[in-house]
Amino acid sequence: MDLGNNEAKPVPQLSVLQVNGARPADTKHMMATMEDSLPPVEATELLDLYSENVIAKIWRVAESYIDNHVCDISHVHDFPLIRQISDHEFSIQPSLETYPEYVPESGPLTGRYESKPVKFWTCGFFPASLYCILERCTKFPRHSPLPLIQSDRISTLGSSQYAQLQALCRSWSAPLHAHALRTNTHDLGFMLHPLRMDWELTGDTSSLRAYITGAESLATRFDERVGAIRSWDQAMSHIYDIRDKKNNFLIIVDNMDLIFYAAHITKNATLSAIATQHARTVLKTLIRPDASTWHVANLDQHAPQQGTVKNNMTHQGLADDSTWARGQAWAILGFAQTYKWTGDADFLGACMRLTEHFISRLQASPVKMCPWVPLWDFDDTSGELDSYGDRLRDASAGMVAANGMLLLHQVLQVQGDGGEFAEHDGRRYLDVALNIARDTIQYALDKEDQARLQVDAETGKVRVPPGSWDAILRHSTANNNPNAMTRYKDHGLVYADYYFLEFGNKLLRMGLV
Repeated sequence: MDLGNNEAKPVPQLSVLQVNGARPADTKHMMATMEDSLPPVEATELLDLYSENVIAKIWRVAESYIDNHVCDISHVHDFPLIRQISDHEFSIQPSLETYPEYVPESGPLTGRYESKPVKFWTCGFFPASLYCILERCTKFPRHSPLPLIQSDRISTLGSSQYAQLQALCRSWSAPLHAHALRTNTHDLGFMLHPLRMDWELTGDTSSLRAYITGAESLATRFDERVGAIRSWDQAMSHIYDIRDKKNNFLIIVDNMDLIFYAAHITKNATLSAIATQHARTVLKTLIRPDASTWHVANLDQHAPQQGTVKNNMTHQGLADDSTWARGQAWAILGFAQTYKWTGDADFLGACMRLTEHFISRLQASPVKMCPWVPLWDFDDTSGELDSYGDRLRDASAGMVAANGMLLLHQVLQVQGDGGEFAEHDGRRYLDVALNIARDTIQYALDKEDQARLQVDAETGKVRVPPGSWDAILRHSTANNNPNAMTRYKDHGLVYADYYFLEFGNKLLRMGLV
């Protein structure tokens, strides 16, 4: 497919989907917006998705952390939960206690990853980035610029580069097995995702068992009274303190994909019903009539009607009535995944409306350059600036949304079976996703520290020289709510990098590059 061929196509009339109070006028506005032409994207503008630099940065951080967190096999007793759910024999037992989260732009640790404990919700993203690289090496080697080894040296090397990379993946994912039995968090889908990738790339059944166990653990947080999975046990800021679980039930959007996957693998209809019901409750309680989103819904588990909302809030965005860009992006990706698993047109219609709202906000962006990189909150009018002197952005929100749009494009491509959206090929969403990726490369890709892969002449092992910036991307904003307990903005962010790599892999799987 020619990425530069972006000629706008006529869009036939959609049927009206009543999604949380949507009116016919809303759909007419969506139709008019969908007819807008989009800037073309040339394939050459996306080459940095596959550069040596992006692989080398991940490799460098992975090796440096392992070098500083290594123990011997005698420490296997530190992983009792691994032994319960896995029979995999690990040649090295890593003692990784902290995982990368964000890279500050200023201060004494400028350019270096700040870490969070392995129990933190972001722990799965860096290992997932490693598995993205492993996928390229195994399935798309032309887009994996590893240094070449002379053929007459291969037989004498102690291990191949592939084995080195796979060992890194396994070392980083091993501590995650222990999370599979946790019932005190809803973030298991993110935390255990590297185990799903390990299963899909290597066929390791221990990783699959841990992933399915995690889905079963997450399902224990479902409450039939509200028709949802409890997302958070508490929410605290400078203006509220919600810790009473008897009278508060906090939900957000990202709980479904893990359970759907496990339900499909195990043919467990109960798991599928739980994930579907949670999605329907999210549809009812977190999407506004204009297809913008709240971040959080606090449900009343004592109300006679399922899914009764006590109040809505936006915990990490600007304000309760604003549209936090990454929250909108999570909803786009979540409902695209949910439609993929269920085939329910309500979820597809919701995903399209959420996406159209996101696109319209990007098209109205007040920024000076690269408008397809979203503001951190679409309603922020404070004029707060990033290190470029432009309006504060969130590159992670753009890349999460772009991944959701690629999936939306894919599911619309197979609607030729006479379904409700059969005449929509989803080309528009591919175009927008490519525009987001192009602008992200131009605006947020770190250009000061170009990492390079080197091969040791004696051992054949890959090494990456030290650098000045650990992340692939800059200009993400994790939490800039004025009342947040901790605010941090305009930084590198581990899940921005993961979704950047995953976006590149999605294009490869789709045969577009």
